[in-house]
Amino acid sequence: MAAAIDVRANGCGPRIGFGSGTVINGGDIVTAAHVVAGSTSVEVIDGNGARAPAKVVLFDPDLDLAVLRPADALGTPLTIRSMEAREDEVGVLVRIRELDGVMEIEQIDVRVIREANISTTDIYLDRKVVRDGFEIESSVNIGDSGAMVVLPGGGAGVVWARSNRVDGRAWAIDLPTGVINGTALAEELVPVDVGQCIPN
Repeated sequence: MAAAIDVRANGCGPRIGFGSGTVINGGDIVTAAHVVAGSTSVEVIDGNGARAPAKVVLFDPDLDLAVLRPADALGTPLTIRSMEAREDEVGVLVRIRELDGVMEIEQIDVRVIREANISTTDIYLDRKVVRDGFEIESSVNIGDSGAMVVLPGGGAGVVWARSNRVDGRAWAIDLPTGVINGTALAEELVPVDVGQCIPN
């Protein structure tokens, strides 16, 4: 729970985009790309209510994955496990949101339904893509995008969508090795293109 982060993104009109994130090794925060798409500024808030602006250092609309680098260290990094999710493993994800100055944090049960190569589209619905990941059984809600599925041994994948066919089902992607070891991330001085806003 100490690794969970509330992510707020500005820049797509009057609404504020929001989602969840998780602090990983080195203090960076992983979230879903659609949470920060088109943003001009991003703010992150930890479970204690500490806030910091954050730069996007990776934005991948095909995987629906982004990595944020906060200006100040927040939360406690979560260990990322090396093993991929396996069918019938059970774990949790953390729902975090600041509402009226109060941090609301809730742990949600998760069960892995199956590993999958998920055929879908990029976040803009422009092209077909395949994401390595897994299907979960959990009560995922709007705003939970970007939350980490934590299984025995550590973080296993990032939630990017609820199923539109089956209630209580959602999808998560495996974290790429380049995100885990930092080799895929841009230097802070290199601006990362965060694409366009996603229509409502």
